[in-house]
Amino acid sequence: MKFYNVKTRKSVEIPDSDVTVVTMKNGRKAAKAEENGMKLFKILSKEDAMRLS
Repeated sequence: MKFYNVKTRKSVEIPDSDVTVVTMKNGRKAAKAEENGMKLFKILSKEDAMRLS
């Protein structure tokens, strides 16, 4: 899955096995990952949320 690292201003590819799916307060699904000690966060589309679940 592709994340955008705000600190380094680059796109980062993270394997799906290292991605955690969480539910936000409003009910939407989001993906969390960590790379080089930096936390990455991405709001998921319905298709991506179903694929990762």
